Amino acid sequence: MSEQAELINKDAIGAAIGRIPSGVFIITAKKGDQKIGMMGSWVAQAGFEPPCVSVAVHPDREIYGAILESGAFSVNVLSNENMNLMKAFSRYSLDQFNEIEYEETQYGIALKEAVAVIHCKLKCKCETADHHLLIGEVLDGTYLNHEAAPMVHLRKSGFNY
Repeated sequence: MSEQAELINKDAIGAAIGRIPSGVFIITAKKGDQKIGMMGSWVAQAGFEPPCVSVAVHPDREIYGAILESGAFSVNVLSNENMNLMKAFSRYSLDQFNEIEYEETQYGIALKEAVAVIHCKLKCKCETADHHLLIGEVLDGTYLNHEAAPMVHLRKSGFNY
């Protein structure tokens, strides 16, 4: 196959994958007393009994080690009104929780402005490709803001955020 054909094929594949709708989420975890959060979009329900969700995380991310160490994480569902949360968690920093209203629960960290929060116990990990799937059994969840609709996100290409 020619180099140009590969490029055209990759562009077509990227455009097709980018049409897979996803939400926008803030994944949170604790490592000792340290609170860690990251913005993510690859979250999906992964089971009914017990209820489970999957989260795709690059193993180089700070939160990856925190989830493996603590065995727990929370998924905060965002709406279009949560741009402040997206900004706060677009990059990891030690002070990312400073300007955010949150509540620490026995299961994890709930962002008070989120649409909903789902607290999970790590059930297993699957080392797939550049991102690993972390499957969590849902231990608790709260629908926080009934007026807000979850954000739906589409990407131009499935090969980048």
